[in-house]
Amino acid sequence: MDQRSKIAILGYGIEGQAMTKYLLAHAYCDITVCDKNVNLSAEIPDGVSTIFGDKYLENLADFDVVFRSPGIKYLEPQIQFAKEKGVEISSPTAFFMNMCPCHVVGVTGTKGKGTTATLTYEMLKNAKKDAYLGGNIGESPIDFLDKLKKDSVVVLEMSSFQLQDMTKSPHVAVILNTTTDHLDYHVDRDEYLRAKEAILANQNDDCLAVLNKDYEYVKYYSGLVHGRINFVSVHVKVEEGAYVKDDEIFYSENGNADKVCDLSDIALVGKHNFENVLPAICAAKEFGVSFGAMKKAIKDFAGLPHRLEFVEEVDSVKYYNDSFSTTPETSMAAVDSFDVPTVLIAGGFDKGLDYKEWAIRILTKASLEVVILLGHTADRMEQDLREAKEKLGKDFITPTEIFRVNNIHEAVVLASKEAKKGGVVVMSPGSSSFDLYTNYKERGKKFMEEVKKL
Repeated sequence: MDQRSKIAILGYGIEGQAMTKYLLAHAYCDITVCDKNVNLSAEIPDGVSTIFGDKYLENLADFDVVFRSPGIKYLEPQIQFAKEKGVEISSPTAFFMNMCPCHVVGVTGTKGKGTTATLTYEMLKNAKKDAYLGGNIGESPIDFLDKLKKDSVVVLEMSSFQLQDMTKSPHVAVILNTTTDHLDYHVDRDEYLRAKEAILANQNDDCLAVLNKDYEYVKYYSGLVHGRINFVSVHVKVEEGAYVKDDEIFYSENGNADKVCDLSDIALVGKHNFENVLPAICAAKEFGVSFGAMKKAIKDFAGLPHRLEFVEEVDSVKYYNDSFSTTPETSMAAVDSFDVPTVLIAGGFDKGLDYKEWAIRILTKASLEVVILLGHTADRMEQDLREAKEKLGKDFITPTEIFRVNNIHEAVVLASKEAKKGGVVVMSPGSSSFDLYTNYKERGKKFMEEVKKL
């Protein structure tokens, strides 16, 4: 690609805007922004052409290079047709990886990416490294590409959308729990898993892969590793990597283990966050970060917004915003984080996920006393709860009551009436937000607003 190339930017969100700004700053002059949204004209820089509306993906074969934003499927027929015609198909993430002059830590997985990436970044900063954080949790890495030096370290949260067409892998590849998500985007679970393979595919012998030994996926990905492997586990000791033993966390290298911290040092709420702390330790250790610098980050970092975020205590009841929970697994993890009387608010947009295991966990969690359902998935969630109750048998008595409401306002008001003093109310939807809200952030803000009204 040179300054004379005819370039299309597909999608004008955060990534598309950053890519356009970078290309203009580097004297690329033939740029066209293509987006389904017809109301973007005022936001487009001078000198940039546009194609807006439902036909924005047509005629892609007329371009030399196409940069696809993450929200647009790589396997879209129009994109694949253009590729067959010789058009270079790329993305802001792939472009960044190809141009980046320093080591990258890439973090992917179904959930926990943002938390693990940010904690790794905090550890690196504590060690006075020239560290940068990018992805959906922060700015586009394109925005800081020109600032990077050879000894910088970049930590990137990487979704399956971003990985799918990437041709260069990060020096450190962290793969967290990988279950099932985004089946509204990917054809099936196999395609979802394959999309994440790119994080390992182009590593070399000097690179590091960090895999969680407690998940079934480890069998799938470990055979794809070209370099070194660190395993992490909350259940068993590992020879190379990080693990939990009793109430402590250890890092093991060549079979020699050193204590990093106590579990009680972790500021993050919920046992599921142990799985995020362990890979961060492995990634930071790769760059010589001391255990002291790691421990400080572990004690100081309480989490990202909308991830089991403490909102307020009202009438001796604590309210938590877990709007980032968009899968049944994360909703189960939220419920498992509390052993006091709990009210769960759940439901949202239906992505075709399976709630049968979620339903069993909800009914068998002794401290979960009330479930309040709303959104498109409410019908299916309630049906799965009923079937789970039948499956558990007539002798099983669940402590859980089920209610239905129309919106978050009604949910919070009802929760405040049903919650017990000393207990918690947690909104952990287990579904995406697109039925009622633009994104999980808007949904989380609405929940916090309603709580503060109490």
